[in-house]
Amino acid sequence: MDAIHGVNLMTMEKYLNKVFLKDIMELLKELPDKCVDMVYGDPDYNVGIKYGDKSYTKTFDEYVEWYIELAKESLRVLKDTGNMFLINYPKQNAYLRVKYLDRECYEVSDYAWVYNTNVGHTPKRFTTAHRSILHCRKTRNNKFYKDNVAVPYKNPTDKRILKNLANGSKGRMPYDWFYFDLVKNVSREKTFHACQIPQRLSEMLIKSCTMPGDIVLILFGGSGSEIEICKNLHRQYISAEIDEKYYKMILDRLSKGHIEEEYRLKLGRYEIKDTNQRFPLFEAASKYPGKKEEKW
Repeated sequence: MDAIHGVNLMTMEKYLNKVFLKDIMELLKELPDKCVDMVYGDPDYNVGIKYGDKSYTKTFDEYVEWYIELAKESLRVLKDTGNMFLINYPKQNAYLRVKYLDRECYEVSDYAWVYNTNVGHTPKRFTTAHRSILHCRKTRNNKFYKDNVAVPYKNPTDKRILKNLANGSKGRMPYDWFYFDLVKNVSREKTFHACQIPQRLSEMLIKSCTMPGDIVLILFGGSGSEIEICKNLHRQYISAEIDEKYYKMILDRLSKGHIEEEYRLKLGRYEIKDTNQRFPLFEAASKYPGKKEEKW
């Protein structure tokens, strides 16, 4: 048994570094209490978009109830020292926070992922160009690693900053808003999955609160991008994917180390041909496809 959390390690062994073809709620019900170091979730936003060949759209009230149940089970399997991140549209996360999270968590922070967008413009209001990221601390003793995600100081010649650097500081803590481009159809990390989170954003969140060997529960396997990050960063992972096509893509991607042509979005003459190239993530952002490193 794990001396700290009482988790039966033999029980956990059958889940570690595996992706399961099933509904995430089924998988959550199987997992023991306090067994993972991080929960990462980017659920269906309930905006009428089909997932694979099916639609899981609910009424808003039904969706919020489902979201609460998802958060409840996720917190149950999260260690007291762990962190949970849930990415969604602001309204959905606001309801989840007010109806459940604020009373169940030690603290909930609401971060903003900001991006450029060519859709959703209207003359009647400002354009929504961000998503909410809820960071849930189960207890005051959550683990968080500034050095893993530190960014350069804005004013490195300031005397106080120079003193911090001399004392070994690797930089400042990122602000609570993050600019990352959407995964566009022409992005090299794009698959035929309908909705992908930029790998650099996911990697920052994963690195912020885990170390090699820690267990990350990826609630929705999706395109496999977050699972690939865990593998590359030597984090152990557990995940579920309900759609068989995406499930097969994830397994193929993990086994081969790249995205095969058959799983890429077909874009005619704009289709990216160099599909076997591997791309470094957060550690080598200057070589990553897309923009240079943003200043948060």
